[in-house]
Amino acid sequence: MSAPLHAHAHSRARQLWYWISLRMIALALLAALLVGTGMWLRFFWWEARLRERIPDAILNELKRLENDPYADAERLRQIYGQYLYGDYFTPEVLQADLLWFSLLVLIALPLIVGAGLMLSLRLSRHLDAVAVAARRIAAGDFSARALSCKQVPAALDDLMRDVNEMAERLERRERELHASSAAIAHELRTPLTAAKARLQGIMDGIFDHSPQQFSMIMRQLDQLNRLISDLYLLSLVSAGQLALVRSQFLLRPLLEERLAWAAPSLRLLPMSAALYCCEHLPLNADRDRLGQAISILIDNALRYAASGKLLTISAGLHDGQIHIDVEDDGPGFAPEHLELACDRFWRAEHSRSRHAGGSGLGLAVAVAICEAHGGKLSVHNRPAGGARMHLELPAEGTAPQGA
Repeated sequence: MSAPLHAHAHSRARQLWYWISLRMIALALLAALLVGTGMWLRFFWWEARLRERIPDAILNELKRLENDPYADAERLRQIYGQYLYGDYFTPEVLQADLLWFSLLVLIALPLIVGAGLMLSLRLSRHLDAVAVAARRIAAGDFSARALSCKQVPAALDDLMRDVNEMAERLERRERELHASSAAIAHELRTPLTAAKARLQGIMDGIFDHSPQQFSMIMRQLDQLNRLISDLYLLSLVSAGQLALVRSQFLLRPLLEERLAWAAPSLRLLPMSAALYCCEHLPLNADRDRLGQAISILIDNALRYAASGKLLTISAGLHDGQIHIDVEDDGPGFAPEHLELACDRFWRAEHSRSRHAGGSGLGLAVAVAICEAHGGKLSVHNRPAGGARMHLELPAEGTAPQGA
């Protein structure tokens, strides 16, 4: 079977109507086979009894004629009519056949009804599990999950998985909403309060009117502006309104550009950087937005993994997807924090403190940009130590140019 035909057959097998139809057809065939076999056995028994009553001479003649039915067909029909099938359509025989048929139907019905009930109960049990979870989710309990059952039809297994994934996303969004409501107010108030206090000190004569003082105020306002810009971008992505200006460009120059922007911070730490990407790897995306996401990943490594002293960026094309990895040799993430690292306003207490200068929105913004491109961003720990940010983007329309 070719790959397209195999994929089509696999897709059809996962449909609920196909699963039910096969079993209903099997039940119908089983019932027909049971009744048909019973009637054949009834006829075989009836004929055997009649043959026992045939005189030996006639029986021997009948066997000889049945071995060559065309030798004397007229005589064969005569024996059949006189000794075997002549009385087959008499009322007594028909009544016996009808009684036998009714008995077989009565035997088959409980089997069919029982199998049908087992099938319907099996389906209803799976559907009830989904319905219970859906009702709890609709009531606001996003921790509800549809419990998987054994030997579940593929279509219902897909439904359970989709419902559980939906609940997981809703639970995560609810957690982000509860956390971000207070976090947004705090994050907005902190730089605003600092800038206002500094400005009030200048007005009261506590601080002099020097460029350094105004520069400190500007840094607080810049932080406030970045926070508002990040929140605005996230809201656009959530509403599906983020406009992407796509263009065809080579990926390596973009990575080199973002590393050049981070060069002063790299030298200050100090921290070395390595880039592994072929010269002619094209990408069809919004260059500025993608560059923003890469800069976020670089900045994340500079803030929280500087102790590793090495930042590595690698990119390549695999299975029709552009893969970009930003890796460091820092402390990495605690295992329990891997699933939370991209949540809004999330910080691990030991490393993602507010004093590091981050708002807790960086990775959430990077995830939003990747998803707007139809890709995804995941966070991992490297086996040798350190963190790895894995960015994956579709490569449609990005046929390789050159070697």
